[in-house]
Amino acid sequence: MPPESTLPGSLATGRRRLLDLATSLPAWSAVLLVWAGGRALSTFWLALAYPLTGRALPANAIWGNDHGFLSFLTAWDGQYYQQISLQGYPTTLPTDAAGHVTQNAWAFLPAFPFLIRMLTASTGITFEVGAPAIAIIAGLVATYLLYRLVSDHTGHRAGMWAVFFFTCGPLSFLLQVGYAESTFLALTFGALLALERRRYALLTLLGVAAAFTRPGALAIPLVLGVVVLVRWLRARRDGGRTLDRFPVRERVAAVLSGLAMAAAGVAWPVIATHVTGTPNAYLETEMSWWVNFIGRVDFAPLTPWFLIASRWLGVGGVLIVVFLLVAYPVWLLRRSTRKLGTTTVLYSAAYALYVFAVSLPMASTPRLLMPLAPLFGSPELVAKPWMRWTFVTCALLGQPVLVAVLWLLGPP
Repeated sequence: MPPESTLPGSLATGRRRLLDLATSLPAWSAVLLVWAGGRALSTFWLALAYPLTGRALPANAIWGNDHGFLSFLTAWDGQYYQQISLQGYPTTLPTDAAGHVTQNAWAFLPAFPFLIRMLTASTGITFEVGAPAIAIIAGLVATYLLYRLVSDHTGHRAGMWAVFFFTCGPLSFLLQVGYAESTFLALTFGALLALERRRYALLTLLGVAAAFTRPGALAIPLVLGVVVLVRWLRARRDGGRTLDRFPVRERVAAVLSGLAMAAAGVAWPVIATHVTGTPNAYLETEMSWWVNFIGRVDFAPLTPWFLIASRWLGVGGVLIVVFLLVAYPVWLLRRSTRKLGTTTVLYSAAYALYVFAVSLPMASTPRLLMPLAPLFGSPELVAKPWMRWTFVTCALLGQPVLVAVLWLLGPP
């Protein structure tokens, strides 16, 4: 991007006015404005893709004969959330002719569909209306909490850039379809803010709710555990001089919060096994989605990325995974990234570890990475005009591509 002084006068003036407007607005107004623009943009791309439903969307994307626009917004995983909201979970797992567990609703956690059930039962609206409505509202909450999480450490400018990439980026259309992502992100960002402010009761409430919304919430108690351990070691090393900064009462509250969130994070597999009477019901259900990519395999933590990389790309794929395992921690430890704050950096490490340890890279992987959105507030990423506008271009052009590739052709 050329310097502003070299731009045509009207364009440079327009940019200055836009920046002046953005910086003069109250923070909540600026966030709301960018969020609304992002939702309008996503609606445009989804509406543009909708007429292609009959020709491009696979038959399993929408169950039944209703292919209206609202059904289009609740396609793919949204169908399972609808099933859960209306009928609950099956007590018997479906199996194929060989006795293997097939795809079913136990892969999806209950908080989002049960919240929709509460809304539809109290208002009389349909699931097709309620699911996107909750996703949109939760997305707005998540956007503001993301802004606070970033701006508290790196300032208003970096916070607004993080908001822009989050609400207008390639995956931002997921903030208004019948998926649990928005709700999970709002709960996660809220929990991280509560952790930073040492509000352990609120942290526990949000962390437990997140654990029953989407997989991956165990990263939050892991971060809390590291923070508690570091603070305790510092207090001991200082010979008690800083003990008042981490009193016994706070330590007990933090430990109890971590234990409650950890218990919630591992509860769903136990519940699935108890209700269905099938050992490893949740794990078998999750792995039924792997079959189309690598066939049936036994699960081993920390191996899925290597498994699929070697299967599809051979030794080169394994080397790519190794490179990512080295490059990502190095980037997290850079001074610019650490400006986002200890909580964000620790969470980015813990959540990425979860994704690497238990998930198989597939079409859904990009949305699994959405909780790492605070990293877009790293000052290094928006330090120079050419970097900012490169990201802007990729964000704006990437969304129609992913709407077409993920929402029309395969499950995101």
